[in-house]
Amino acid sequence: MSRLKVGLPRKREPGFARGVHGADPPFDGEALSFAVFLEQEIRTGRGPFSFGEREPLREIAAHLEGILRLGLPGRTVSVLKGAQVGMTTLAVCLALYCAAVRRLNVGYFLPDQDFADRFDSTRIRPLVRSSKLAKAMRDGRWKGASPKGLLEFPAPGGSCFLYVLGLRDIGNAISLPLDVLIRDEVDDLPPENLKWSEDRLDASRLALTVNLAVGRAPGAGIHAMYLRGDRRRWLVPCPGCGKEWALEEEWPGILGEEEGGPLLACPGCGAALPRGAGRWAPEAPEALGEGEGGRSYRLSQLAVPAVGLERVAAKWRAARFPGERAKFRCSSLALPDAGEMQPLTRELLLRLRDEAPCFLEEAPA
Repeated sequence: MSRLKVGLPRKREPGFARGVHGADPPFDGEALSFAVFLEQEIRTGRGPFSFGEREPLREIAAHLEGILRLGLPGRTVSVLKGAQVGMTTLAVCLALYCAAVRRLNVGYFLPDQDFADRFDSTRIRPLVRSSKLAKAMRDGRWKGASPKGLLEFPAPGGSCFLYVLGLRDIGNAISLPLDVLIRDEVDDLPPENLKWSEDRLDASRLALTVNLAVGRAPGAGIHAMYLRGDRRRWLVPCPGCGKEWALEEEWPGILGEEEGGPLLACPGCGAALPRGAGRWAPEAPEALGEGEGGRSYRLSQLAVPAVGLERVAAKWRAARFPGERAKFRCSSLALPDAGEMQPLTRELLLRLRDEAPCFLEEAPA
C-alpha cells in the first residue's frame, strides 16, 4: 500500500494570526465569531446552517467559541453521540473556522485514509462551495507532497492548513504540528496512534482537542473520554410536574403513543415531553478545567428532533435480538453496549473463573 506523503506547513510570520498568535485574522478583514461564521459562511444540503431541531449543539458551539476567543490552553471537549445528530457537521465547521478565521493549523483525523478521502470529498468540500471559504481555500501546494487531504488557507503572512487524514498510518499521527486536534470516529481509531496524535499539540499555545464518536465499548474509546470529563447530560423538563429527565436513561419506558404516533411521555405524570427544550447539566463538574477530562457531553438521538421519533421507535421495535438491541443503544441512545461484541478481557476471564469454575482434562481418544 502506498503511503500518503504529508508536507509540513510553511512557516508563518510571528504576530500574524489571531487568538493564540495575537493579531486579527485576514478573512475579508472580519473577526467573525463562530456563531456568525456558521450563519454566514456554511451551507448544508438543506440550506444555511441552523441550530433548529438541534438545539443541544448550541451550547457545544458556544463553549468551543469561548475557548478560541479567550485562548484557553490545553482544553479537551469530548462528545459521546448518537448517529446523525449533527455533531460531525459542527466539528467540520469548527475545523474550517479555526483554519480560515482563527489562523490555526488543524488536524481532522478519521480511521483510515480511504475514509478520510471520501470524507473530504463528501462532507467538507460541499460545505464551502457556496461561501467565501471557497475563495480562501485551495489544495495544499508544496514540493513533494500530495494535495489529498491537505487544505491550505493562504494569506500574506503565511498559510494555515487543515489536514484531513487517516490515523491508521503512523506517519499521519507523528509528522504534523497542530493547534487544534479533532478526532472523529474515536472507537475506530488505532489506540496507539491515537496516543501519538496528542503529541502534535505540544508546541501550540492553544492545544485544543475535540473527540467525537458513537460509542460501542463501555469504558473504552469515546465512552472512557466521556467518563473522564464532566459528563454533561441533556435534561428535559416536564411541563406537567416540572421534573427533569435524561431521556435516554428512561428508554423504553418513556415511549408512548398519541393519535397513532409515538411521543415521549414523562415517567412521573405522563405529560408529553418536548425533546429539544432542555439544558446541559454536568454530573461531575469537578472534572472541568485544564485537567485530562475537560468537558464532555452525551448527546442521544432523543434530544435531537431532527431525528424523527417515528424512525427511532421503529428501529427499537425491529431490534428483537440482544445484538440488535445493543446496536440500538449505541447509535440511538448514546449508551455504549458491546452486546455480542463484548471483548474478552483479563478481568472478565477472572470473573468467569471465580463465578463458574472450570477444569481442563485430556480429551478422549
